[in-house]
Amino acid sequence: MSACSRASSASRSWVLALALLLPGAGLAASAARTQPVVPPPSASQKVDELGEVVISAAKPTRKPSTILSWMRRLLGQFAYSGYVDLHGQGNPEDLRIVTGIGDCVGFGVAPGVQCEIKVTWPETRGPDGEEIFGGVSNLSPAMILYGFEPDDLGIRYLLVDSEGVAEGGVGLITGDTFMSREPCAGTPNCQRVMRTYARPDGKVIQMQIDFEKDGKRLVGFTFLLNRVSQAQAPAEESSQARPVPARPPGRGPPRGPLQVPSGGGRRR
Repeated sequence: MSACSRASSASRSWVLALALLLPGAGLAASAARTQPVVPPPSASQKVDELGEVVISAAKPTRKPSTILSWMRRLLGQFAYSGYVDLHGQGNPEDLRIVTGIGDCVGFGVAPGVQCEIKVTWPETRGPDGEEIFGGVSNLSPAMILYGFEPDDLGIRYLLVDSEGVAEGGVGLITGDTFMSREPCAGTPNCQRVMRTYARPDGKVIQMQIDFEKDGKRLVGFTFLLNRVSQAQAPAEESSQARPVPARPPGRGPPRGPLQVPSGGGRRR
């Protein structure tokens, strides 16, 4: 099977899995009510943005056990903060403070991580009331899926927003940072750059999603995730993962532990 065929097949599989995991994901969210614009974050509130992953002499890891160890850091419940940069240029008047929550659990045999999130920021529209890129939250609710990618020895992710629009790709782990660069959905000459830095202790995760067109950043999302629950975050182990605790009744399908697939994936 060609690389294009594998990618197409993998994409269809992820969309099918998402349809099973998230009934009603394709239903459009109700129109958000206009909210007052809050002051931009102060210097103490601002988060240092994640630059390109350039570490001297460091290369992306190709070890399944290391990749899965990183994925386990995502498990748990988190409080979201941070900001949206509406025009991507860092101007204080364009920054909107973010608030929200997220809950990530393990699922499937692949293995994978499923995150249900509700993230909002004050609604902002153009001079005539028109929507602007990033001005209205499309992440309340939303879902992010992460799965081990054995062919590329990386991580495949899929983000489905509150309007049912899905964007995803495959990225690699360098140090403690996951990075993926993929074409934007439905926007020519646009790239979506996703970076996620997860500390080894699992207490803090930083996620940055930038949309760039013709070398210029159109909008930037900088999220800081602070853990509020350890229930779904087992301690890291070098050899294998511990089982993820079962979820209470009525909280969705059962999920399994993150385990290294047999064979260890394709070697390069």
